[in-house]
Amino acid sequence: MLPPLRARTCWSLALCCAAACLFSCGDSGNAGGLDAGPSQPAPPPDPEPHRVDSRPPPMHQPVDLWEDGRTEGQIDAAEASLEGFVILDLGEEWTPYIFTERGTPEEDALPNAYRPTYLALARGDFPDDHHGERARRDKYLELFGIMPTLKLLRERLQATNRLACASELDLAPLASFEGFVAYRNNDTARANARRFQIVERQVRSLLTRHHVESVDELPADELADRDRGAVREYTEDAPAALAVRATQARLECEGFFRGRGRFTRGAMDWVTHEALAEFERRNRVYGWGFIGRDTLEALRRTPAENERQAVIRVVAERAMHAAGVIEDGSTSGTDEEPRTFEGADGERHRVPNLEADIEAAIVSAFGLQTPESTLAWLESMGELPAGQEHLVALRGPTLPEYYSDDMPLSVEIDRGDIWYDFPYDETGAELPQPVQRRPRLTIFTEYRDQRIPLARFGTTIGGWRSELVDGAVMWKYKNSPVGPRLWHQIVASPVWIPPDTTPPRDLLVRRPGHSGADAWGVNYHETGPSYASAYGLVAAYHARSVDEDDDGNRRARGDEGIRTHGSVDYMSIMRRHSHGCHRLHNHIAVRLMSFVLAHRRHRRVGQQTVAFSRNLEHDGHTYRLDLDKGGYIFELAEPVHVDVLEGRIRGSRGSPIDHGIPKWNTEIGAYLLPDGGAVAVSRNGDMRPIPRPIPIPDGGVLDATMDAGASTGTATIEPLPPGFQL
Repeated sequence: MLPPLRARTCWSLALCCAAACLFSCGDSGNAGGLDAGPSQPAPPPDPEPHRVDSRPPPMHQPVDLWEDGRTEGQIDAAEASLEGFVILDLGEEWTPYIFTERGTPEEDALPNAYRPTYLALARGDFPDDHHGERARRDKYLELFGIMPTLKLLRERLQATNRLACASELDLAPLASFEGFVAYRNNDTARANARRFQIVERQVRSLLTRHHVESVDELPADELADRDRGAVREYTEDAPAALAVRATQARLECEGFFRGRGRFTRGAMDWVTHEALAEFERRNRVYGWGFIGRDTLEALRRTPAENERQAVIRVVAERAMHAAGVIEDGSTSGTDEEPRTFEGADGERHRVPNLEADIEAAIVSAFGLQTPESTLAWLESMGELPAGQEHLVALRGPTLPEYYSDDMPLSVEIDRGDIWYDFPYDETGAELPQPVQRRPRLTIFTEYRDQRIPLARFGTTIGGWRSELVDGAVMWKYKNSPVGPRLWHQIVASPVWIPPDTTPPRDLLVRRPGHSGADAWGVNYHETGPSYASAYGLVAAYHARSVDEDDDGNRRARGDEGIRTHGSVDYMSIMRRHSHGCHRLHNHIAVRLMSFVLAHRRHRRVGQQTVAFSRNLEHDGHTYRLDLDKGGYIFELAEPVHVDVLEGRIRGSRGSPIDHGIPKWNTEIGAYLLPDGGAVAVSRNGDMRPIPRPIPIPDGGVLDATMDAGASTGTATIEPLPPGFQL
């Protein structure tokens, strides 16, 4: 590091003093010698040369610059963004901006109550509370929006390298498999596996008998009918059966079966299904614990390569936050039809995929091309102490010219296909309501009179949900209101205050290993703060308008309880409904809201205080729900405008059904109102009173208006057994 400016100034003054002394002091060597004659006036001294300090000015915050897998000097972090560099914090204390406690070093810290929990979970620790209890079960939390630290990833990669079995895995059956294998039930899975083993032995015997290596070489015309049938069955079933075996081999090698009991070789049984779901969570695969699509892609990679991919994902996520970008290719269009905008030069420029560009820059800068080089890089950082930053720099992608510190942002939510019809028939069976166009959320910026889409994400809208009506749980359509709305607050680690209509059972969770009153407990993950809360890790609140009083305090008007927020229920985002809110995958919600805060002036309000209590009655026991803290609030100086589009209305109704509808009672065989009366329900939501059916011992139902011996259409009514009374 160069000396500070004051030291450099003193160094220049010393040079001047030395030069002055040199030119003012004459040669005294003639003192006491021969007379040199009359003295002559001394010639004027040469002008002092202009001395320039060629050293660069001191850096305010020097950080190492990484290029091609090694450090290449240092740059000034204070000027990095102006020169196209990205400053990354690789330390153990990194969190997304929404979980920080101050905006600048000069600001006073406003503590974030969830930050310690986020950091503990990111390190792989399990706190001694309900957070740790849930995380111990979920185990790998990247898929839930908690990014693991680099130290944790280093430990995982080191452990993977020590797996002797990894080099012996045969992944060829997975590389060639293009099908889909789902879990159905244990009996079917095991029966199929046993049947395949029998057929496999038959085919092996045929190969030996005919001295060939594969079924393709067997002389089909020489085979008996029984043998041809075995070959045909083997050819049809082998791809899936061998893919299951290869999956089980790698799951066993990586330890995913540990503590789950025995599995049946070649069977997609429950144990295999659960182990595969854990594999998906570790590798941030959004799947059901089945073999297919994204899960297959991860299964085809070696264990070490999957860990390398995890490092790239996590570092890239930090870089996306550090660079303040959000473009992920979802609005870039295709090579044949790219999405473009007009630049200041009058030319068309493509909306970039900055996520892909950042990933490529990270791989190049840190040398992450192989699992071996990735581990070497992680180990080169040494110990990363808690409580300290570890800042490094790399060359980032060139940002599009529409970027600025205060970008004009807006959001559009397309509700997609909408069904307002009641989705069950007169027997309680679910009716088909196909959706071709799912809801989408798009964030835009404006530049040179153009509305440029930056990123698009799958989301949800409301639908039929359970709600407490007059003491009974009924169906109620929860709508997602259309029209202009405003995001005026972004709330990190939000807390959901359940309305009185929430069934108590929905606010309780079963506690394994407990019985009696202790068998259930309050589900504080549902209320939050938690990565598994109803609002996920972050929420933006929708309002119709925002007012400001004389003191500058802002208040939302027309809050309908609708939020855009994260969700732990990651598989439902593109498939199911919500209570009216627009849910996003947790890491996407965190990225989106952090992007908004990076480009929108805001005020850090801090932790919200609440006082909420409710008694929850269930199964004869009372449980107390107490909340004393809300979320951590960021207030936007200028709200983000959100336009919720109506979408495409399908079915016979053009508007939501505004009243509750009873659920089908399987024991009675009817829709029962809270007062016990039975009704028939039309698709339009109209309810017509009907006689209440009477259950009979054999499981049929008896209409009160019918005689014994008649038929209800679902069961034949036999004479009542002796002693049975209606």
